[in-house]
Amino acid sequence: MSIPSIFGNLTLLLPKSTLSRSPNSQIQLPQLRTECSSRPRKKATAHRLKTRPRKTRRWDMRRKPAVYSSLFSLPTDLTPVSSYDVDGDGGFATEAALPSAPSLQAPIASG
Repeated sequence: MSIPSIFGNLTLLLPKSTLSRSPNSQIQLPQLRTECSSRPRKKATAHRLKTRPRKTRRWDMRRKPAVYSSLFSLPTDLTPVSSYDVDGDGGFATEAALPSAPSLQAPIASG
């Protein structure tokens, strides 16, 4: 988190004349004024506010977002299953689920 996001954006403003002379010719130092914004506007937000479509028509101002009917659910026989899903739990197959090594070997010939 940055410091300007916590404390806000500080801007120092100088008066129009930095050094001013009074009638008795004494020099007055410039006065600094600090303005702090609690929520500085980001560049992207300002751009969005300029480019968004305006609602100028009366019917458009009252318009609510579109409401769509819900989609149908998939049948149970069409549920997506991974090709690696041996257990049926949705995860990858573990070594315990794979066939063991002795069952894959050829039978020993006698003789």
